[in-house]
Amino acid sequence: MLRDLTETIINSLQSLGLGGGVIVSLALLSWIGTLVALPLIIIALPRGYLAQNEKLGKGKPGYTLWHVPYLVFKNLLGTIFILAGLAMLVLPGQGLLTLVMGLALLNFPGKRRLIRRIVTQRRIFSTINHLRIKAGKAPLEK
Repeated sequence: MLRDLTETIINSLQSLGLGGGVIVSLALLSWIGTLVALPLIIIALPRGYLAQNEKLGKGKPGYTLWHVPYLVFKNLLGTIFILAGLAMLVLPGQGLLTLVMGLALLNFPGKRRLIRRIVTQRRIFSTINHLRIKAGKAPLEK
C-alpha cells in the first residue's frame, strides 16, 4: 500500500513535468526545512501550551480580511507536508517528522488532544524540554 502511494506521488510529480532530480531536491528541501523549522516552533511555543484547555488566541477580536487566506495557506502547507512525509517514509528524508509537522499545521477537530498525546510521551517530552532549556526557554508544562 505504501509503495503504491509512493509510486502515485512520484507519477503525479512526473506528470507535472518534474523529473527525478526535482523530486530529490523537493525531498531534500523538505528535510532541511523540517530540521530548521521544528526546533524553532518548539522553542517559540508558550510554556503553558500543553496545559491550556482552550484554544490559543481566544478572546481576540473578530476575523480580519486576511484570516481566511491565512487558513487556506496554512492547511495547504500542512497537506503538502503530510504528502511529503508519506513519500519520505520510503524516500530519503525525515518522514515521521514531516508528517507530525503537517498535522500541526492542519485544522481539524481534536488536533490539540492529538498533539498533547504525542508530545507528552516521556521520551519526546524530555527531548523537547531539553531543547527548550538549551535555547534559554522554560520547559513546557503538562
